[in-house]
Amino acid sequence: MRIAIHQPNFIPTYAYFQKIMEVDRFIILRHCQFEKNGYQNRFSMNDRWHTMSVNKGLDKIYQKKYVNHKTDWIKIKSNLKDYENVLSKFDSCICDDLDLTNINIIVRIASEIGIKTIIDYDYHTNLTGTDRLVDICKTYNASSYLSGSSGKKYLELDKFEQNGIRVLFQSNQDYTPILKMLK
Repeated sequence: MRIAIHQPNFIPTYAYFQKIMEVDRFIILRHCQFEKNGYQNRFSMNDRWHTMSVNKGLDKIYQKKYVNHKTDWIKIKSNLKDYENVLSKFDSCICDDLDLTNINIIVRIASEIGIKTIIDYDYHTNLTGTDRLVDICKTYNASSYLSGSSGKKYLELDKFEQNGIRVLFQSNQDYTPILKMLK
């Protein structure tokens, strides 16, 4: 069983979906720290960031709330007029809950582009970093873990090896905005 684990990004690039396509099971990491200035509440397109504002604080992703979800979503659509029809497909996904909004968008896009991979979710644990990822891999009986290329910088590969889990790194990542592919 090959798995990948990733936070629920807001309108991810195609590389995110490439990762989902390359595994048997994709785990959405919700019980981890929200990353300010990351990709959980914003995406880049046409040399500009498109952002959904969030409540302040050190919340976990599953606890994070969008504070002006309706207003922000309308603004994003008006700033991306050429993609308004594509973005409108996600209107029913948008709510004040970051986690639910992002997961619904990810699942909808995956379905639209024909991805059949099982999408699952992490769970609460006190483990962090590589220990957390290894634990998730063991829970889902993974024989291999697919990491993004940046994992080379922070993963403790020996911990995977000690648990009989082979680590693979995603190659040929296409960072094209997914909206361009859905148009």
